[in-house]
Amino acid sequence: MLQSIRSRLSSKTVFGLVLMSFAFGLYFIYQTGNGKMLFLPPIGIAVFVAGFHVGFSGTSFYSKFRGMMLFMALAVFMSWMAWDTGLHDYIVNSSYGSFLTGVTIKFSVYVLNLLGYNVSNTGGQIIFSGNSMIQSFDVVNSCSGADTTILFLAAFILMLADQGRRASIRKLAVCFVGGGIGTYLVSMMRVPLLGIVGYHYGYDTLETYHMYSGYLIFLGSIVAFWYLSLRWINKKDHVVIKQASP
Repeated sequence: MLQSIRSRLSSKTVFGLVLMSFAFGLYFIYQTGNGKMLFLPPIGIAVFVAGFHVGFSGTSFYSKFRGMMLFMALAVFMSWMAWDTGLHDYIVNSSYGSFLTGVTIKFSVYVLNLLGYNVSNTGGQIIFSGNSMIQSFDVVNSCSGADTTILFLAAFILMLADQGRRASIRKLAVCFVGGGIGTYLVSMMRVPLLGIVGYHYGYDTLETYHMYSGYLIFLGSIVAFWYLSLRWINKKDHVVIKQASP
């Protein structure tokens, strides 16, 4: 089996995967350093894009995502800028962030109870009752998804600049509304998932999941939005022309 896998992977593909793995390694180093090494994210973005190009250029997989590489790189760059320029803190601590925090808490309590976890909340604290590894966990403004909605808006503006002249207003409106609601719901789902992880595995695992999940969930939802939106926008509508009978 290993021999079969090796025969399918060229040295070029392996080198590309190594570069992409190295980019993720830089991200984890950046996170564990509390965001002090500001030079790492741009290097990581460049290395990841280079690795993706080297490893998958010429494949059908690459052709599907080639048009998204610039958007993906810009999404990572915007996320980094939001966190390190203080924009993230400003957004989540605003009245807008506080409002969305309340929505997220109610949503999380509802979802957890729906899934059979008996929970309640006191303010921003979600409390478990029953056989849980944790007694409670706090939902603060940074968990509200407020920054996700702003970054989604920036991502949509990027797509609008690229596709605005080629896409109909109807399609752009559907992408904006559907994408905004979808990315926000995905962001909110992170909180009940945190609760489930903590319920079964305790605080340490919850903290690890909390540290890395937000960034990856945001990128995953944005990439999914771009892929589905661009595929739909660029899909040619089939028009059936009926000939009049003589």
